[in-house]
Amino acid sequence: MGALYDWLIQHERIGDRYLRLIVGEELPGFLGVMEAVAAMPDGTTILDVPCGGGITLRRLRPDQRVHYVAADISATMLRRAREHVAAGAAATVHFVECDITSMPFEDNEFDLVICFSGLHCLPDPAAAVREMARCVRVGGRVIADIALHGQLRRTDIFMGLGRAAGVFGPAMTIAEVRRWFCDAGLSIDTITRAGALAYVEARR
Repeated sequence: MGALYDWLIQHERIGDRYLRLIVGEELPGFLGVMEAVAAMPDGTTILDVPCGGGITLRRLRPDQRVHYVAADISATMLRRAREHVAAGAAATVHFVECDITSMPFEDNEFDLVICFSGLHCLPDPAAAVREMARCVRVGGRVIADIALHGQLRRTDIFMGLGRAAGVFGPAMTIAEVRRWFCDAGLSIDTITRAGALAYVEARR
């Protein structure tokens, strides 16, 4: 499923149609949120989890001197992500195979933690939010997207089929998402909804 999703997003026309159909979002809006990594100044640290096939990794600027950690539970997706580290890139990129709910990183290690297309795939998304909050430094940011229940009927049907197949985690509402972030000690700056997709930006 991860490989298929990665392929869809890499192909602009198909990816845009897929997102419009499934969650009611447009591809430019989805990718635009990921540009937060390109805005990070030199010397900062970024954690991308789950990194999948490296969709967000590709948003790094060629001259950007940051420390970027791409983490995923799937060795296959990590291999795909490695293919998108540009030759001669200024960023230092490390790949780590791990579970998002139990990561081998220090407390307060990262300036930015990003989690795209991950939380709604997990059996315990609240545990993942707590772990991301642990890893981000005080004053640092956590940015994530989540497919919400009860926004679009077609999304609910698609997610329900995915849950039956073991691909997606429990149905979630915006109120539950707010609670996960606040209980983890994060202060929510913004929640923006596009169709059934919510983008959350929070700060520790």
